[in-house]
Amino acid sequence: MELHRFWILAVFTSLAAPASSQPLRDINFSYLYDQGTEFTLDLNVYSLNRQPVAYVEFVSTNPAKSTTEYSLQWELRSSISDKSGQELPQPEWLINTTVKKSGRIRLSDATPGQLVVAKIILSASRKAWYFYKEVPASGNFSLIQNNLPVTTTFIRINELTSFSGFEPDKSLFVSLYKADFPAAAPPFSTAQARVPPTIKPDSTFTLSPDQSVRFSEQGLYLVQQDTAGSSGVAFRVEDDYPKLGKIETLAGPMIYVCEKKEMDKLRAAKGDKLLFDKTIISITGSTDRARIFMRSYFRRVEQANQLFSSYKEGWKTDRGMIYIIYGPPEEVYRLGDREVWEYKNNYFKGRFIFTKAPTLFDPQNFVLIRDRRFTDTWYQMVDLWRKARF
Repeated sequence: MELHRFWILAVFTSLAAPASSQPLRDINFSYLYDQGTEFTLDLNVYSLNRQPVAYVEFVSTNPAKSTTEYSLQWELRSSISDKSGQELPQPEWLINTTVKKSGRIRLSDATPGQLVVAKIILSASRKAWYFYKEVPASGNFSLIQNNLPVTTTFIRINELTSFSGFEPDKSLFVSLYKADFPAAAPPFSTAQARVPPTIKPDSTFTLSPDQSVRFSEQGLYLVQQDTAGSSGVAFRVEDDYPKLGKIETLAGPMIYVCEKKEMDKLRAAKGDKLLFDKTIISITGSTDRARIFMRSYFRRVEQANQLFSSYKEGWKTDRGMIYIIYGPPEEVYRLGDREVWEYKNNYFKGRFIFTKAPTLFDPQNFVLIRDRRFTDTWYQMVDLWRKARF
């Protein structure tokens, strides 16, 4: 990436309201982080034959609903303040079944900074959801697998991958960074877990723009044609991810709820399941609590990885940390370069503000504005986790 953090913002309108257009800036975006949806929609803007193209994949996850029960409409808007925009044609569907629809829309008139907006309407009730993706300013670079753009910021080891959007007559320079990036610091910390402004790659190699490759090493990759420039595509290559299943990888995310001595024991366990389980039981107080804790906590970790993966694993990001400990926010608002999360539940009532801090590896990177006033609520939530109350 330049990390394409494929921003997709989803909006759910009132059940009683008609599916009318509205400015995206006025919407509660909490739906974006709700994993209990009845469908999924992935949206990406990439380059096909040197022209910008929107790729969409719409999947019904509710066995009782077919994709035919939804109406899909498309627009090109100038900003989140617009109530409507230029109507776009229906996608050229590559797959069109009752479970899944995927296709492409050519964006011949699109300019950088414009928004490709998808409006999904459930025909029976007129419920509507909005999704949008910004047309990038620095090139529509994308990873390609099975002749389709990858809509996540991570891929698995040894998956056959190629690239789109680069000039056809210039070599690609690929850099691998094996750095173990730090996990987010607590929300009350005065010192953030910062990454050095410059990091050196552990290895580099070149590819031709039309070459496919299988990445056999885990880590962060950056692909560029001009290594002195500020554009490219970055992505993580992972093995046990986004759902962690190996004892060796389970220890890391426990840093948010463990004391130092407990973390030392978990890390020392490595592949020893008995030692790992014994430590978890000592933290939670019983086998039953340990079982509940592991199931609930690592479900959140998996969701954080899916939602917030960046130059580092999703669970290590600021938003990933807050999502794991506090859960999905009840309200989410995007205000310029800020994202505001509101919580109004039985466990926590408060607000977290994230500000955009773009990098070469992730133009959509967000960092938490930390404050000491979060100290008490943080330890209260950690205590609830350790007692397996979730």
